[in-house]
Amino acid sequence: MIKPVNFSSEYKSFRKMLKAKAAELHNELGSKVDINPTSKKLCRKNGIKTETANIVNTADYLKAVYKLIKSKGYKLPGVCIDESIIPRESRLGGIQQGNWNIFGPGKLDIYTPSIIIHEEGHFLHTKNMWYNQGLYAMFNSFRSIFRPFLNKKEKEIFLKDIKRAYNEGYFSDMQLDKCLKKGYISKEILDEFNKKPETFISKNAFTSVEEFIAEYFALAAQGFKFFQEITKRYKFFHGPDIKNIITKSEINNLIALRKELERRV
Repeated sequence: MIKPVNFSSEYKSFRKMLKAKAAELHNELGSKVDINPTSKKLCRKNGIKTETANIVNTADYLKAVYKLIKSKGYKLPGVCIDESIIPRESRLGGIQQGNWNIFGPGKLDIYTPSIIIHEEGHFLHTKNMWYNQGLYAMFNSFRSIFRPFLNKKEKEIFLKDIKRAYNEGYFSDMQLDKCLKKGYISKEILDEFNKKPETFISKNAFTSVEEFIAEYFALAAQGFKFFQEITKRYKFFHGPDIKNIITKSEINNLIALRKELERRV
């Protein structure tokens, strides 16, 4: 006779395992790591085995990306994996709150290396604004409210930069077909991307100073050289210093790792 599974006991072991996984990442990254368990409701629906794979694979992937970022000389944020903050049906790839970069499990197939580097850029910019530049940096931030942070000419130059970066293969890790399948984007948006990718890619950077900084950092950290006018704006708003370059081969290794982990889910 097969012994029935005790869900409460299994879920308790699941939580204990995630706590141990968080401690493992903390030891390897040297920064705070918080892994919050998937809700009981989702675990009952999908099975604890599936939810364990979702979280552990996401954690292993984030560990690999952040270890690379750290090896390039950057300070790391706290890393949080939390289904409740970024549900899997959410269109957000990741968010930065205070000293934390937050990601949701179950979205491994859309977490590109660039998304994670982008969130690192947010964290480093926040550090610059609050600790290194003081009142002058805050003044510049408030000043941006009353004038465009990029004027018309600068936006045109930035679009040329993004088009050049796309043509040089810097966005090859995007998986828009999977985003469409999961409902994160519409067919119209995908058609828009295929028609004029630089317009689609640059939209986020035009929403705020913070997004402009993070988008610039994500490319510059990988070795892309922006036009002088755009770099000047980046420095004016105290964008993080660019340290050792993350190479294309290192990005390709991360993409290969993500594909390998996807097959385990």
